[in-house]
Amino acid sequence: MSMFGFYYVGSMLREMRWPRKQGFLKGEAYDSKIVEATIGQMVDWAAALGAGRPSLALQMIAEMFRDRDWNAEGAPSIEMFISRSRETWDQNPSAAPKEIAPEPSLVKAFGATMSPKNFQDPQLRTALEQQVLETLLWGLANPDRFKVWYDNETRRTTASLPRAKAAGLGVEALPPLAEWLSHAESVIRDYESQIGKLPAIPPKLLNDAKSLGIALGE
Repeated sequence: MSMFGFYYVGSMLREMRWPRKQGFLKGEAYDSKIVEATIGQMVDWAAALGAGRPSLALQMIAEMFRDRDWNAEGAPSIEMFISRSRETWDQNPSAAPKEIAPEPSLVKAFGATMSPKNFQDPQLRTALEQQVLETLLWGLANPDRFKVWYDNETRRTTASLPRAKAAGLGVEALPPLAEWLSHAESVIRDYESQIGKLPAIPPKLLNDAKSLGIALGE
């Protein structure tokens, strides 16, 4: 089973040194709001890979369905999913990736903090992987919309920097898109070095992508 979402979120949280000990007699736990924010970053990351690294995104999809026979009847069809989703996507063409695959409310589910056991919950892992899949596909089908969103987000973040710094918040400007895409790809390369190489793109998946007009040159 693939674990892209759990890998991304877990890696980012470890970089921020979570989980942390909560109180003198309490064990380690995660701040639920910080986990939610990290899941939001994961969604942006997956959308970036779909929009800017389409061949890599297709390899990730192949990994997600590694146990399926791509030559059999009923094989996964990104063409069908994307075709059915376009009407919904077109209702809000300026949607952010988080609006395509809203993250779960962990505060509502677990409270202000989450135990490591909560974080390891198989249902959460499955939910994260579904979010990665949905936003990978959105990015594949909407690279121009992703770029417009990123440009707008960059301007919004840059405009808010003075106020955030005055409030003592450690907010940084978003990097140029090319730099962000390189970072997004590096996460997958780290995944491959630790978990295993991604499979080749199955011919059916490649044909589906071509029939949708997805440009695979990177």
